[in-house]
Amino acid sequence: MSRQGKCHNYAGCLLAYRGERTEVPDGQPFVCAECGKPLTQVKASPAKLIAIVGTILLVAALVIGAFAMWPKIAEMIQKKKTVAAATATPGSSEPSTTPETPDAPPAPNPDKKGDAVPPPQVVMPAKVTLNVDEKVKREVLKRIDLIPAPIVSKVNKDKLYNAVERARKMGILLTVPFDSGRTNVSAKDTAALKEALEKPETMDFRNDPTAVFVVLGFADPKGDPKANLAYSQSRADSVVTAMKRECGVQNIVHAVAMGGSSLLDEKNLEKNRIAEVWVVLP
Repeated sequence: MSRQGKCHNYAGCLLAYRGERTEVPDGQPFVCAECGKPLTQVKASPAKLIAIVGTILLVAALVIGAFAMWPKIAEMIQKKKTVAAATATPGSSEPSTTPETPDAPPAPNPDKKGDAVPPPQVVMPAKVTLNVDEKVKREVLKRIDLIPAPIVSKVNKDKLYNAVERARKMGILLTVPFDSGRTNVSAKDTAALKEALEKPETMDFRNDPTAVFVVLGFADPKGDPKANLAYSQSRADSVVTAMKRECGVQNIVHAVAMGGSSLLDEKNLEKNRIAEVWVVLP
């Protein structure tokens, strides 16, 4: 058996600030696990507890997945650059050649002759609408299914599915396309990103402290899957950096690597080289 309690140390305890309940086994001190202050016993409320846990797990899974894998991803990027310096990878649509610089032209790809890639341009819907209707849920669930196993395990995916069902609102805010082999947000796209993030409808989300921005990085499916995973992570990271440093976004922002896929366009693979910015209201 166990007891449930709440901490009221709002000034110095994250569990108290979030209003979370702490479950304490019988025989153990009835104190907060984070700050050590005495707890106030409360009755268990399964429905509310499940909703809170689902929301926390949605954010925690994204944070843990993105940051836990960063050392390995950084190592993969370094290995990729080292190998590419000696030999080019034939058939890769995401080439890794010399260190990239903003606005540098993409390296030529002999396997994609005549494939004219339009210059990157930040795209924002004419009207940003957040909801949790079946269409939005299907789009979100497709992306959860696509997250590579090293980033989020099957168990955590199941938890994310449940969190989607309980979310208040969510929706896509904008997309940032990338040229082949590029991961940095150019100065031009940074300016366009800043303009989009300062529109009145976007500022409504930015002014809501509960709103969370989730940046999904994508690569096209050609080439080495591990390299594409690194590309997708770098693209998501670069958009997060631009949002924080250049656009002044103060909300919580998470970067998630989606790897290489044809989710966004099966015929025009270059359209899968993007980063999506989603807004979630847990």
